[in-house]
Amino acid sequence: AVWLRSKRVFLLVHPRSQCAIMGKSFGPPDLTSWALVGVVTAYLCLCGTGIKPILTLTDRKSWAWEITAFCFFLKVAQDNKEKVASFYWAKALVITGIAAFGGGFLAPLIVARTPVPLREETFTWMLVVAWYITHNIPVVSDFLSAMMSAPAASVMFKVFFNIFKTQQMVGSLELAAKAIAAEKLLPHSAYFPIAIIAPLVCGFLGGCGGMFLPSSTGLKPIEEGKVWNVRAAFGCPIIYFAATRFCGFEELDAKMGICLLRMAGDLFPVPRDRLIGAGTAMIYKNTSLRSTPLPIVVPVSKTLEQDQTARTSGPGIGA
Repeated sequence: AVWLRSKRVFLLVHPRSQCAIMGKSFGPPDLTSWALVGVVTAYLCLCGTGIKPILTLTDRKSWAWEITAFCFFLKVAQDNKEKVASFYWAKALVITGIAAFGGGFLAPLIVARTPVPLREETFTWMLVVAWYITHNIPVVSDFLSAMMSAPAASVMFKVFFNIFKTQQMVGSLELAAKAIAAEKLLPHSAYFPIAIIAPLVCGFLGGCGGMFLPSSTGLKPIEEGKVWNVRAAFGCPIIYFAATRFCGFEELDAKMGICLLRMAGDLFPVPRDRLIGAGTAMIYKNTSLRSTPLPIVVPVSKTLEQDQTARTSGPGIGA
């Protein structure tokens, strides 16, 4: 119910779940969160073309593509909100852009192609709008912060985030594969009929390239922090490439598979870490890659942890 009192607008949702729009701080808006998720889910179910086009970001008949992309940029802007809060606006926008577009610049440039934000301008303008809302419209920004901290809406934003992250990885991988195949200036490999390294490297950078920018960050994301985004960006392109090139899977089927894998890893971190820990322990035990077991939990500084969460790399190659 919306009440107008002394030219102040309040949104009342539940006695134990108050969500004030103006002049009040947000409590845990569980009911509002579920309402938001319900509206978005209902729209996608009624107007979308199916679960597969939504998960593979190929549904262009409804607004699923736009909703997914914009939710990704809203999450990136919110993740960087505290980090850039004290910065001059231009610097804050650039850092937010690096967090969103880092891999989208690095991966195409490696194979001499146009960076994604310069080719699909929709992503650039979506980022600008998301950044402006986050830092200059407190009413909406606080509401989004409350939604992203609520369980239901948090899951929804993570789902959209992982759909777009999968597009980043697969788009960068396929772009590199096509670029190498079309290369005419230099002879192709005499031993490898299809390129392997370039697509995997670009897929990795497409998934987490922004975490390595600016250059002062160095290689911290791949040290002992055991960052899920880095591990997913490393493993998912390998799975996709092997499935589509050597196992006969359709590209969209493989893309949907690694999308679901990313979602499961993001939504269930404890089982994920246990499974990955068991696998890496077995590998290290039977190889000479590491002399001591990898610890289950590795302390990460607060600053680095924020950087790793926020710098989720650039957007995917246009859907």
